[in-house]
Amino acid sequence: MDAIERDWAGLLPELVQIIAGKIVDIFDFIRFRAACKTWRSITTMSQFFPWILSRRYGPGLRFYSIAFEKSFTIPAPKCANKDFFSPCCGTMLVQSGTRHFLSLINPLNNGNVSLPLIINSDLEWIGSRSFQNGDHVVLKGSDNRLHVLMPGGIRWIPMEGESQSTYFYSNNLLYIVNTLFWNTKVINLNTRETVFVVPPPSDIATLPTGGIDFMIWRPPTLIESSGEILHVTYAYELKKFVIHRLEVGNSKGNPHWVEVRNIGDRMLFIDFHHNGGDFSLRATDICGSNFKGNCIYFIRIRKNLPSNYRCSYAVERYDIESTTTECIYIQDGYITWYLPDFCKPHV
Repeated sequence: MDAIERDWAGLLPELVQIIAGKIVDIFDFIRFRAACKTWRSITTMSQFFPWILSRRYGPGLRFYSIAFEKSFTIPAPKCANKDFFSPCCGTMLVQSGTRHFLSLINPLNNGNVSLPLIINSDLEWIGSRSFQNGDHVVLKGSDNRLHVLMPGGIRWIPMEGESQSTYFYSNNLLYIVNTLFWNTKVINLNTRETVFVVPPPSDIATLPTGGIDFMIWRPPTLIESSGEILHVTYAYELKKFVIHRLEVGNSKGNPHWVEVRNIGDRMLFIDFHHNGGDFSLRATDICGSNFKGNCIYFIRIRKNLPSNYRCSYAVERYDIESTTTECIYIQDGYITWYLPDFCKPHV
């Protein structure tokens, strides 16, 4: 009896998605998607992310999947023996040689984008979110000076930074948050003009000097989520996060922060030790029972060890509704979030 030939590419999309949802190994899933264009168009790898990236030297990068509680190593020869910064939308800024040679590397496909030479040390990556799609690359040097690479640019443009400030980049806008007074200056990088200045949230108590008590409040983190700019901070004594949403104008036309007490199905991912690696996802887009909406997942140092030992880092989950925190992962040595660009973090 002749074997019946089947057109597996014509399998119902609903069945393809059910089968794909049963695959828990990342490499098996990659092979599954490589079977044909139809299966690849129906499925998405976003169900396996985000990952926790371990900082290490060598030809491979070690990742940990919270969703499946599994570690694995991906060959990344272009990352070998290089210093890298916080990943952002699938790429990592790496330094090599004399620390003046920079490039953006995608560890999943070894894609490499060389950047212009820069003479500086101890650089901090502020942007970009998606360099290949036309955003700026912004670096901050140890002298607080900023270095901006325009889309398609061939040289760094110097720009004066501000002391005691943190930075956030989104859609050609640079947000500069003063860590003493919490006012936020927003600059259009195309024109270098200040668009507006946002005062600190009105419900955050200030000192008589007008500043914010850093013994009570952690400096804010800005995150883009569902088209909104969120202002996230942590109250040490209350052991709770406080979230505000940016409102550009009200009846008086003044930008201000509005408190948010529920973010629905969204999850915020924060790395307290690196700038630019924070993002937002929806729980319904992620596989595994370890993720749930209306929560904040954050990385912090668990304990300080003697200088000849590595610190222990923890990933913790804060439930916004119950204001409770639980530890879900611990590892010795530096870790940070990693999210490929095809996962579309700005939901």
